[in-house]
Amino acid sequence: MANEVLTEYANLSHSFSNIATDEYALHCHTVFEVYYFIRGQVSYLVEGKRYQPTPHSVLLLAPGTFHGVRVESSQLYERYALHFQKDALIGPRQQLLLQPFYDQDIYFEGVDAFHLEEYFRSMLECEPNEQQQELMSIRLEGMLSQIVRMHRLGNTSGVAQQSGTIDQIISFLNLSLGEPITLESLSERFFLSKNHLNCLFKQATGTTVRNYLIHKRVAAAHEMIRLGTPASIAAERCGFGDYSAFFRAYKKILGVSPTNVSRGK
Repeated sequence: MANEVLTEYANLSHSFSNIATDEYALHCHTVFEVYYFIRGQVSYLVEGKRYQPTPHSVLLLAPGTFHGVRVESSQLYERYALHFQKDALIGPRQQLLLQPFYDQDIYFEGVDAFHLEEYFRSMLECEPNEQQQELMSIRLEGMLSQIVRMHRLGNTSGVAQQSGTIDQIISFLNLSLGEPITLESLSERFFLSKNHLNCLFKQATGTTVRNYLIHKRVAAAHEMIRLGTPASIAAERCGFGDYSAFFRAYKKILGVSPTNVSRGK
């Protein structure tokens, strides 16, 4: 069950569930996300790091972040999930308001004092009329200003440490999306057998190296296309040697073809 408001640049849902899941619902999208956990028993996997959210905690997810949630029990699970494009913010304020999403610390506990839940509720109250987009943007900027304050004060905890090797592999992959990468080359670089490397990677991230790379490359290519780069060039620069393979992956992950992406969207 969910309450939802959808505008051109933002989508907010307030959902409830009492169904446990066996696997992480892993994905990688092209927008910013504020995940606000209210209650339940879940674990959240972000780029190989596992979080155990406590009531009224928040996770900040930048575009291209590989992540997903697993519901651990049938206990009632409640959360807000806000997805938005940076174009929802006025240009001069974008850098300041989006800075916390790119920091190493993206998880914050005990955020009641910052009144984030009140901002979510106010956004859900935005009626679908000619003022909805403007009102959503105003309330979004107000909430993000609170997140900037929260980020500066700091209140992070609850992250399970991943192995140094996996951290190095993930960092290398993210810095090398445009380069040809194979399990063979990774195993040689990190002195691990292919099977052992893929096993460690899947234990940490919930997916294979190949699937991780495809999602990351599609997200990176989408951003380039959005900014005006032709789809074929974006595909090549993001490590897809074959355009037809890129086209299939892009449509499967994002639900549209790369030729249908509008600039700025």
